[in-house]
Amino acid sequence: MNIQRVFLDWKRPALAAAVDYLFEQFATAGQLDLEQVVLALPGSRAGRRLLEILVAEAQRRQLPLCPPRIVTVGELPELLYEAKRPFADTLVQQLAWNEALRKTDPRHVEMIVKLPSPDDRLAWLSLGEMLGRVHRELAADGLDFSKVAQCGSQIDGFRETARWQALAEVQKQYLATLDGLDLWDRQTARLVAIEKAECRTEKRIVLVGATDLNRSQRKMLDLVAEHVTALVFAPKKLAERFDEHGCISPAAWLAQEIPLSDEQMEVADDAAGQAEAVVRAIAALDGRYNTEQIAIGMADEQIVPHVLQRLRQCGLPARHGVGTTVARSAPFRLLAAMADYLENASFSALAALVRHPWVHQWLLAKSVPGDWLSQLDAYQGEHMPSAMDGQWQGDDQPHETIQRVYKTVQGLCRSLQGKARPLTEWAEPIVELLAEIFGRQPLRSDAEPDRTILDACDQVHEALAQQLTIPAELMPAVTSIEALRLVLRQIDGGCVPPPPDRGAMELLGWLELPLDDAPALVVTGFNEGRVPASLNADVFLPNQLRRALEIEDNDRRYARDAYALSLLAASRESLQVIAGRRSAEGDPLLPSRLLFTCNDTAMARRVTTFFDDEKRPARPRLETGRLCAGRERSLLEVPRPLPLATPITSMRVTEFKDYLGCPYRYYLRHVLKLESLADSAEELDGAGFGSLAHEVLSSLGQDPDVAAAPPEMIAKYLGNQLDAAVLASFGKAPLPSVRVQVEQLRLRLAAFARWQAEWARHGWRIEYTEVSPESGKAFLEVDGQRMLLRGRIDRIDVNAASGQRVIFDYKTSDRATSPKKAHQKSGEWIDLQLPLYRHLVTGLGISGPLELAYIVLPKDITAVGRLAAEWTADEFQAADEAAAGVIRNVRAEKFWPPANPPPAFSEDFAAICQDNRFAAAIAQESAEGGSQP
Repeated sequence: MNIQRVFLDWKRPALAAAVDYLFEQFATAGQLDLEQVVLALPGSRAGRRLLEILVAEAQRRQLPLCPPRIVTVGELPELLYEAKRPFADTLVQQLAWNEALRKTDPRHVEMIVKLPSPDDRLAWLSLGEMLGRVHRELAADGLDFSKVAQCGSQIDGFRETARWQALAEVQKQYLATLDGLDLWDRQTARLVAIEKAECRTEKRIVLVGATDLNRSQRKMLDLVAEHVTALVFAPKKLAERFDEHGCISPAAWLAQEIPLSDEQMEVADDAAGQAEAVVRAIAALDGRYNTEQIAIGMADEQIVPHVLQRLRQCGLPARHGVGTTVARSAPFRLLAAMADYLENASFSALAALVRHPWVHQWLLAKSVPGDWLSQLDAYQGEHMPSAMDGQWQGDDQPHETIQRVYKTVQGLCRSLQGKARPLTEWAEPIVELLAEIFGRQPLRSDAEPDRTILDACDQVHEALAQQLTIPAELMPAVTSIEALRLVLRQIDGGCVPPPPDRGAMELLGWLELPLDDAPALVVTGFNEGRVPASLNADVFLPNQLRRALEIEDNDRRYARDAYALSLLAASRESLQVIAGRRSAEGDPLLPSRLLFTCNDTAMARRVTTFFDDEKRPARPRLETGRLCAGRERSLLEVPRPLPLATPITSMRVTEFKDYLGCPYRYYLRHVLKLESLADSAEELDGAGFGSLAHEVLSSLGQDPDVAAAPPEMIAKYLGNQLDAAVLASFGKAPLPSVRVQVEQLRLRLAAFARWQAEWARHGWRIEYTEVSPESGKAFLEVDGQRMLLRGRIDRIDVNAASGQRVIFDYKTSDRATSPKKAHQKSGEWIDLQLPLYRHLVTGLGISGPLELAYIVLPKDITAVGRLAAEWTADEFQAADEAAAGVIRNVRAEKFWPPANPPPAFSEDFAAICQDNRFAAAIAQESAEGGSQP
């Protein structure tokens, strides 16, 4: 007897049609009795929604309801036979595969895959996970590894027969391992039930939209076919497109046109553009549907955050049913950060751990004083430590607080230290860690972020409980690092679902859409590779082999998605499909092939629309959120400068460049004293590289004999000074990147030594290095008032014969730039440092003719040497006038507006100045209108 197929026209939502069918078939004697009915659906959400509709319809008809049992198609087989042994869970299966590999003849194993190191337990688990995945997929279609070898041998050019035969040996060992533990592999148990015809049921089984069953499921249903009805959502005239189980016939769907109009399609540039298109599509509905009647399909999960953000900006309630991934939760990130720290003992791992918000709060509760996060950043920026070995560079006093942080964290992870031990013995220390960090205050299950934390902790506990089921014969001995990473692997795919929100629009995955009942639907991320998905490269099962084995291949995926889109097009009152031209990462994308299932004329038109920018219609952006219609100004304004409590009476000579670049950023840096600190540097930046060079070069002024020595002696001296400076700043084991930079600097210093020796041979000696005038001695008088000048001059040389002096500034940038080019652009002064040195040296009692110059140490060591400033008296006069103008503006507190576009290398203040954002444009417009605080 065959399964009964019932075709329900797809002109209405599938679940509503299914409910009507259930009432027609089972409503008797004044009630809807479904107690002996099992409803099997592709997903659990569709099952929950079906029950909601059933209850609502029963209430509407005033009929008592005896509810059915609702399961997913994947859960259905275990209702049809009796399992005679416990099933091995996923973790036990992985360990059993590992054991099978170890027991198999090594000559066979070498044919399969390169085995990881015996000590790399996580890599072994990954290998077991990979083999288990292939085993489950094949077993679901009634195949084992030996059958693949047989089938493959009949394919022209197939060269993997020996490999699959080796895999078959491992598979036998795997099943024998589970058999020896009196456990069953679930897929194998199903095959045994089919082979022995053990499937039985007294229930009525109704398949609801199950159009893609594997062979094992089909064979099991065939054994109880008289009890099975398959509800197929399609017109009966399309019956030939479905097989006897109500599943799609792939060949019948490969060349079918899908009735979508051009108006139902849109292409957007990127993820943000797709989110904007979603909002525009909802606006086009013009209020005909409430939010519960609108669903948003997410064919590309990476677009979800963009869509959620845009909907919230528009005040539209939205709910992503999948929720937050556990990997983004605070407990997951704590365990990951702790594993990194225990494994690497690096400064960066420590910094990442103490930046965890809950660890930060824990440290505060432990009475660790001070702004230790800033101190950590400053220490990292100055010394760039690699490993945390208890050795600290620099003075001890500034580092007392971060040393206390380090010792406190060491106490936190003490129970997680030690040698490898049985996996289950790490459960208690892991739980203690979570309790120590998250259990210091009550958490509320009805408020965020507490709800997510509690749910994630529950999932950790479930993973640890799963480990307790591992048989002693398979129990691995692991370190705490491996134990933590194993827990993270177990929960990595989990999610924390959002709380119910009846008034919100649902964001659903592509596979959930066919059985959703919202009359209005917007689908985004409709691109090739997402819909339909393709799998061409696979370590074990490439598409050609899949086709030969008659298991899921690209044709079947295409057919499944073609049917789904046809169903959506027929059953929705409103449908809009959006494709992107670039992914969330900026990679180019193609629209789905399904959008081109049309006649040749329409196809040409659509290709032009998708790929020709000039042919695509302009789409207006909906201005929403804090910039509302009728509002002339954004509320997201750049904070204005405040009047100064005391006037500025002194300036460093380097400040003038900052003011000329941007008065507002000058105010932030030099008036408010703002600076950025971060621990992300993995090498010396330009300033750090230059500071190291300056420290080494300044030592030349302390030893006149060395400064006038042969180049080899100068180079050796500078090299020793460099080694001492590196040891003092970065310790005995600097980061590899820093070591490379140190050697690069050593090469530049060697070239400098050759120049220095030649320079000294012409009678020049170093008079000053790193010299600053006494406070109040150097100034620039503007409008009868003195502006004191501050600064440090790298080097002043004097010629013994002529008495001439040269003021030098060291430059270590990769390219050698002349003073004139560095200080002027298109005839305008953009920097005044060197010209102002003329006034600065008066505080040293130096007068008379002076030469200004750079000593450049660029990447090209052949260019190392002196670059003189070639300015005329008139140009120096213009520089002084420019400096006077800056001083007048600073005294008048003219720090507004921010320069637009921003000056180069001003990223530190980009967020404050809202660079390249709408608010910055508003600020500029206001400034041009004459506003000044």
